[in-house]
Amino acid sequence: MNELFLLHDASLKRYNTLGLDAVASNLYLPFSQEAFKQALIQTKNKTRVLIGRGANILLARAYYDDSYAFIVTSNAGDLRLENGEMVAEAGVTLDRLAWFCIEQSIGGFEFAEDIPGTVGGALIMNAGQFEYTIGMYVNWIDVYHPASDEFKRIYPDPDFFGYRRSKLEEEGAVVLACGLRTPPGESMKSLEKVLEYKRERYRKQPRNYPNAGSVFKRPTKDGETYYVWKLFEETGLRGYRIGDAQVSEKHPGFIVNLGKASQKDVLDLVNECMKRVKQRFEIDLQLEWKVID
Repeated sequence: MNELFLLHDASLKRYNTLGLDAVASNLYLPFSQEAFKQALIQTKNKTRVLIGRGANILLARAYYDDSYAFIVTSNAGDLRLENGEMVAEAGVTLDRLAWFCIEQSIGGFEFAEDIPGTVGGALIMNAGQFEYTIGMYVNWIDVYHPASDEFKRIYPDPDFFGYRRSKLEEEGAVVLACGLRTPPGESMKSLEKVLEYKRERYRKQPRNYPNAGSVFKRPTKDGETYYVWKLFEETGLRGYRIGDAQVSEKHPGFIVNLGKASQKDVLDLVNECMKRVKQRFEIDLQLEWKVID
């Protein structure tokens, strides 16, 4: 059975949570780990763009020509317990990971339930919320290194993960799978925590419009960490819009698509936010989003 599909001139609107219109000349849809590896091998001479659930990315072009290869990983994700650890393939969604842990009485992963991503993307940026990140639980990671065309297993050292970053991103590695520790938990307590986290995020974050998650990393200056939404509040950015791209009125740390935002709308708004914060506070904001250009 064919487990790897290639679409040409395919719409990417459903594959990015910001809901931007874009078209890819090459869109690969693998439905197994082996098919994912085949997609990587077949695209070694192209600019690869890996998409899990499409959060934390900004599609900066309306059309990506034949030099690009988009690979959607979310259909290729096995999750299992093996030799006392969880083995999660890159395409496993984080909500699925969290519910699997609840079912298996594994603690620590409640934070992941409401993050719209996959294990692969989460490892690249060390995704997390509250005081938890996925990097806290990693034993090993199977990766593909495009530069050397090599598949290998790595064991992260203490400096491997940082705030919204990992050495995977720095090395340009592609995540295939990982082994995760399984701290004991209680299903009912984990369920209560998941619901508590979910309520908190729905209370604070914009869920009524498409968005790609937090736009900027929390900046530091002179040893002090700042909340982006507070900086935006003080620079009059709450509710500010360009076209159909708007700094969320509910939570200024997010940019939302009011309906028909274009790439230019979003990019212009991002640049305006950075400019105002720089002028007022002498702080250089860094994108948490990955810009696909």
